[in-house]
Order: sequence, then C-alpha cells, then structure tokens
Amino acid sequence: MAYQVLTADSGTVIADTSSDLWVQVNELKEVVIARNTAYCLATLYQIKGGFIPEKVYVFQARKIELSILKDVVDFYFTTLLETELYVKEVPKDSALFEQEAVRLYGTVSVFCGNGAE
Repeated sequence: MAYQVLTADSGTVIADTSSDLWVQVNELKEVVIARNTAYCLATLYQIKGGFIPEKVYVFQARKIELSILKDVVDFYFTTLLETELYVKEVPKDSALFEQEAVRLYGTVSVFCGNGAE
C-alpha cells in the first residue's frame, strides 16, 4: 500500500493510491460523528511523570475493514507524528464495533429461555 497524505484546515486525509481507501483524520473536538459511521478513536499521550492524554483523534472511513483502518492509525502515529504513545479504540456506536467485538470475544450466541437462539 502506498499512502497519499493530504493536509488542510479541515483535517488530514489519508488515501491509498492503489485502492479506494480514504480516511479522514481530525481531532475529536472538531467533528460531529454520525451514527453508524465507520470510525475509531486514538488517544495521543505524553509523558509527564506518567502517561497524560494530550489529544484524541477521530479516524473516519468509507467502507473499510477494521484491520485496515487500524493500520492507517498506526501509520499516522508512527510515521507522521513519529510516536508510539497512543491507544486505539473502537467505540460502540462505530459501524466497526461488531468487527472489534468478534475479534476480542469471538462469535456470541444469545439463547432464550425456551432454548431458541
């Protein structure tokens, strides 16, 4: 993958020149996130006697697999910001939350009292 990075006042866009990958990056305080948007958050930390949260970023994407979006987050922090002091999370209202839940907990089946699934 060859990322193309575009920066403007409205935020940063990371695109892949060989696919339809498109990710918008903004600080959390600058955006309103619509329900069922494919997004994840990443918190940048600094060290001042401990780990102190500095900024929270929103990574919004069009149709995307969660693993690919996480790779873009890693690229943003390690290459563009040159840091490894960050934590990624997938909020429960993200369209990608189900993928993260399956990754963490596996497939979950709910059974009713009568034995129906």
